[in-house]
Amino acid sequence: MDKKKKRVSLLIPVKLDDPKPLSMLLKSLDKFNYFNRKDFEVFVVDDASPTSEVEEICKRYSVRYLKTKGVGKSAALNLGIKQTDSEFLAFVDQDIVILDDKWLDILMSNFSDEKIVYVSGKVVAYETSSEASKRWEKKGALNKGSKRLEIGQKFFKKFQFKGVQVQLFSVGTNYVIRNKVLKEIGGYDERFGPGGLIGGAGADLDIGYKVLRNGYQAVYDPRAVIAHQHPTSMFDLRSKLFTYGISDTAIHTKFWVEFGDIRGFFQIFYRTFQNFGRMIRGFLGLYPLPPRVIWESIRGNIVGPVKYFSLCYPIWSNKKVKRQ
Repeated sequence: MDKKKKRVSLLIPVKLDDPKPLSMLLKSLDKFNYFNRKDFEVFVVDDASPTSEVEEICKRYSVRYLKTKGVGKSAALNLGIKQTDSEFLAFVDQDIVILDDKWLDILMSNFSDEKIVYVSGKVVAYETSSEASKRWEKKGALNKGSKRLEIGQKFFKKFQFKGVQVQLFSVGTNYVIRNKVLKEIGGYDERFGPGGLIGGAGADLDIGYKVLRNGYQAVYDPRAVIAHQHPTSMFDLRSKLFTYGISDTAIHTKFWVEFGDIRGFFQIFYRTFQNFGRMIRGFLGLYPLPPRVIWESIRGNIVGPVKYFSLCYPIWSNKKVKRQ
């Protein structure tokens, strides 16, 4: 691999029993010649996958393989970030498939203004052959929509009872951020994310929030499209939405308690009642997801603040760790 400093480093966090999703992702990067780009490099950060096949797959491509010891996704990514010196960092998850050779170029085209430090793209379903994947995609899943968004201080400072809606642009996969800014804002909060004290997408929402809190701007560009391998069973979907429900209200509890943002307090109730409304619509056949699936989101929303105060808050308050 060319040791010259790269412009963009792509980090792929991995913890897999089945290496097939990673193989599909790397094959898609290879298909569209991303490994041949002189200004681009790929890191696979393997957080103690139980199979040695992950490393074997990486050896087939021009990939920098890093192994961590089961520290959790956010901590593993922070360790990976320390190994980079590129101007920009890009992130995709292990269950992603790249669809074309323009994806990265489209994301990068948005960085014309120095104040723009974070750019995310659209995530669609790789396939919808199962009932679970079809219904979740119809609901919206990870898709932020077809309208380009420019998010700045006017958006961040506006008071809303539904909190700071960072989920409108903030994603854990398919985004690029300026390396120096990610390090400046403290990287990933290691208490959140898969393998952390609180799983789900909280660490990803936290990055988007801290970008705006520090005076920077973000962009959502729906032209930059990648595909996600959705859950294929209702059981897996319920489990995912329960975890997402927990992280959603837990991270807004952090915004309230640690950053003094009262909007986070109101968002806890807003999100829970919003999902109650969705469940009622589900009973009436007016919402894509069945009520039993939406109930898992509600349960997670209720559990989120409890988990934050029982697991995360004591660490922050008693040990006086630096706010991340």
